[in-house]
Amino acid sequence: MRYLLHTQSLPDRRMSIYQKLKGVSADNLHDFPRRRTPSREAAPESEIEWRVRRKAKPCEEILPTTATWYAGLPLKLQPKVLLERFPRIANGLAAAWHDRMTTLHYFDDLLSDRRGGRKGFPPDVLEELQLLKTFYEGLNPEPGDVWRRVATK
Repeated sequence: MRYLLHTQSLPDRRMSIYQKLKGVSADNLHDFPRRRTPSREAAPESEIEWRVRRKAKPCEEILPTTATWYAGLPLKLQPKVLLERFPRIANGLAAAWHDRMTTLHYFDDLLSDRRGGRKGFPPDVLEELQLLKTFYEGLNPEPGDVWRRVATK
């Protein structure tokens, strides 16, 4: 017989900490019948359509924070073509700009083809991205680089 711990005391009977379990196979205490829960059931077609619509899509227009970031860059470095043709990438750069590792990782992802078979950027956009990366690396040198510069002076 299988028993389950019972924590309530019974008023007129002796207190028992065990209560018999019914419907459990004798060889496996953890063998409870599984019921289909709502989360495991197939979603109706109308709900599937909403799931697709709810997925995040990259913003294809310039965000206010991106406009502020763009205006703060030196005029010669403002990526005009990037902003016009690839606003979601400009939004990504503006969002990551204050985090050195994130920004450099984003530049690396943009400027190198790790997946293979990518078209790449048009030459004018590529030039803007490379200039921005060089500018960013100058503004945010790696912490060890500062010590090397001081030691060589």
